[in-house]
Amino acid sequence: MSQDNIKLERPLFYNNPFGLRFEIGPADIGIWANQEERQLNEEYFNIALERARGIFNAAFTPSDNISIAYQIFSDGRRKIKKNCYLLRQIRKPKEILFSKHREIYSENFNYKCEYWHRATIHRLTTEDININKILLALINIDFKSRKPSMLGECYFINHTKGLVLYLYDDRGMDVVALKRETLLSLYKSHNEWILNYDREKINQMFSKI
Repeated sequence: MSQDNIKLERPLFYNNPFGLRFEIGPADIGIWANQEERQLNEEYFNIALERARGIFNAAFTPSDNISIAYQIFSDGRRKIKKNCYLLRQIRKPKEILFSKHREIYSENFNYKCEYWHRATIHRLTTEDININKILLALINIDFKSRKPSMLGECYFINHTKGLVLYLYDDRGMDVVALKRETLLSLYKSHNEWILNYDREKINQMFSKI
């Protein structure tokens, strides 16, 4: 699967033909252990990581051919550094392609110098990736007091299965594909975690199979 077949732009679920949207942070457990003292609830984040890792493991197997696309907004000066947090979590990356993109989020560009800077790491397997630390950093993205954390968008591309997984923050994760059949087993095995807001649309999508 070429990554160009799936649009790497959030909201991933709405920008692609077939997808699942999962609730990662448990709705029945609050984020705050003590909001007045700004103390976060560790149980909430532990469950969020457990769910994110569970869905990742269901979508990716050790033998799958994987790429990671990491992108950040740039005003022309900002770049993705080779020692950034994400790249440090990949063991001996074999191939990294740096590119600039103006075809995504194009309605938000105000100046010619603005673009999205992307680093795509090719020819990976799950064993090459410290997936727990990357997922946790994405879950923490809106909480400056929690480490690790990182800015930007991180897309996991499974070339073997033809799908893309995107954890946007502690609230949710999108998994999209070019074919409904690709996502059917994930739809059945993790149905209880589907985001209720989009459940009706997702159920209609998979009832056609």
